[in-house]
Amino acid sequence: MNTFWRAKRGLPRLIIILFLGFSLALPSGVARGADQQLEQSPFSIKVNVDLVILNVAVVDEKEEVVTSLGRDDFIVYEDDVKQDIADFLPVEVPFKLVLVIDTSISTRSSLRLIKKAAIHFTDQLRPSDRIAVIAISSSVRLAQDFTSDRKRLRQSIEDIATSSTGGSKIYDGLAQAVNSLRRGKVGRHAVILLSDGMENSSRIGFPELRRLLAQSDVVFYPVTLLNRQSEKDMLEDFIKNADRKKPDVVSNVENAKVSLSFLEEVYQVQTERLQTLTEETGGERFLVGDLGDLTEEYAKVARELRNTMSLAYYSKNGKPDESVRSIRVEVKNPGYRVRCRTSYFVPKDSGD
Repeated sequence: MNTFWRAKRGLPRLIIILFLGFSLALPSGVARGADQQLEQSPFSIKVNVDLVILNVAVVDEKEEVVTSLGRDDFIVYEDDVKQDIADFLPVEVPFKLVLVIDTSISTRSSLRLIKKAAIHFTDQLRPSDRIAVIAISSSVRLAQDFTSDRKRLRQSIEDIATSSTGGSKIYDGLAQAVNSLRRGKVGRHAVILLSDGMENSSRIGFPELRRLLAQSDVVFYPVTLLNRQSEKDMLEDFIKNADRKKPDVVSNVENAKVSLSFLEEVYQVQTERLQTLTEETGGERFLVGDLGDLTEEYAKVARELRNTMSLAYYSKNGKPDESVRSIRVEVKNPGYRVRCRTSYFVPKDSGD
């Protein structure tokens, strides 16, 4: 197995049980098989074999977004081999995206502000953008399937409640979001995660999630709540006030003590993992220290999505060789900087 997929090791297994409570189908970003076509619109991409779709954001020297570019302004390389750009989609093309919201017990005091910011975020997207909402805690729940109906979205977000049990299945929630996007037609896809980043109970591991994203055209935008102190306080409170007369509570108290001692290490590892997924998919990470700033950070994500272009090319390497292929996108204007996914994964088996 390529070292690209090796997980970081050393996390205590006890942390995984602190709070008790993929299929790798072919990517839409690397489409294979018989001809398919997007719904008829002014902008559509015909998909045949080995089509790679890249969502691209461009900024100038002042970090201002650039949206006036066309196909001839870009150069694309795969494994340092120049590729021929087959299609170009301007910023006007709608996105299909999933909003993943952490509703674990640690969000209990802040859920009202979280929901308010999430609703404001959906209102800032284009009317034609289609949005789904997934709530994650010790379970993963589809709160709203894809819709452009803002009234339905608002109600679905309002109905979200904080979980009464511990656990945060971030990886499982992201995997469900990516798979739901891959089941649809080829297009422009994004996943936005609102969480403190403290994954602790998913069935899917980080290497599997990383590969899943690498086989998709999804851009990942984590909005991370910096509540390390809150996590520490919650663990200390649980240790202090737990009812030790109950046998099952005793083991959880011991797990909480271990987790408290490793909290800094866990935060560092989880932070690095989210950053890796962000960079590899061409997204951007947003950090929120004050919940009062959450709406502003969501607005930045919405602005990113409104100013994203898409390129598509047929890979000159048609071999299904189970390889990780590097991608580099350049703009002919040397003063511009491009953000785009840096690699994708091709399964060995080219069938479904």
